[in-house]
Amino acid sequence: MKKAYSAFVELKNNRRLKPYRGLCFAFLCYLRDKEHVKIFIDGYDRVEGDYTFIEHPYMHRWKPEYTRYRLAQFYALEEWAKQNPLPLTMLTFTTYHDNPHNKRVLTIEKSWKELKAGFHKASQILNKTKKSPYVWVVEPQPDSGYPHIHAGYFAEFDDDEQDRLKNHWSRVLGVGNYENGLHFDVNQEYNVGDISSLRNYLMKYLRKTFIDTIPEWKPEELVFNAVAWHCGYRFFGCSRDISAAMHIKSDSEMDNFQWLRTSLSGHGLSGELLNRVINKDPSFVFGGS
Repeated sequence: MKKAYSAFVELKNNRRLKPYRGLCFAFLCYLRDKEHVKIFIDGYDRVEGDYTFIEHPYMHRWKPEYTRYRLAQFYALEEWAKQNPLPLTMLTFTTYHDNPHNKRVLTIEKSWKELKAGFHKASQILNKTKKSPYVWVVEPQPDSGYPHIHAGYFAEFDDDEQDRLKNHWSRVLGVGNYENGLHFDVNQEYNVGDISSLRNYLMKYLRKTFIDTIPEWKPEELVFNAVAWHCGYRFFGCSRDISAAMHIKSDSEMDNFQWLRTSLSGHGLSGELLNRVINKDPSFVFGGS
């Protein structure tokens, strides 16, 4: 985690981002605090007829284990795309930010909030008019830290539909301008190995939220991730059919496992030993505890 501090140190020399130093420090402490924490799931093995436990690393969105899990999902999505050769239109949603040419000036937090709310409303219209499978990812703009959304819809949009959606984004919702607030890259056919490869496309943008890329983060990207952590904002989403296509089956070790208790164990930021029960079956007593 030491290499992560270079972006943090640079914050003090950035007048616009300096107010985020406290939040970024808390975020980096969170990552370090959870680095060696593990999850223990106590239960009863029906086959063996005995109590046992399952050990997992503490999972959060910036962990390497989460990166591998998401990549496995994207491979499953790629297989789905091979079996469903549909036209793919890429949409990019952008809000106003602190560019002096914009009519409105938003902080990064407000931009996140308006992007999230605006995209939700735009998605409702898209789902009614197109009813097509879709995926979306959030990416930080590297030179500002402001978020924008890249969404892939397996459908085509004619000029009138594009104009209607751009007008809704800019003049009805008022979250971005007409020219640059909503951009269309129309009818990109899915081709394995091509830049439009869905797996490569999604990983390209989500990569800026993986812990192994922290040494490469700019201060703006650190702030982006810290705000997302603090507010609980998601980096990825999809339609139900895409979610089903990306479903990864659970380990077989859980098939005969009756859950009884979940606890955290490990060393915290200051070295203290963590051994905390976070959930348990209220009908079962563990050794009188």
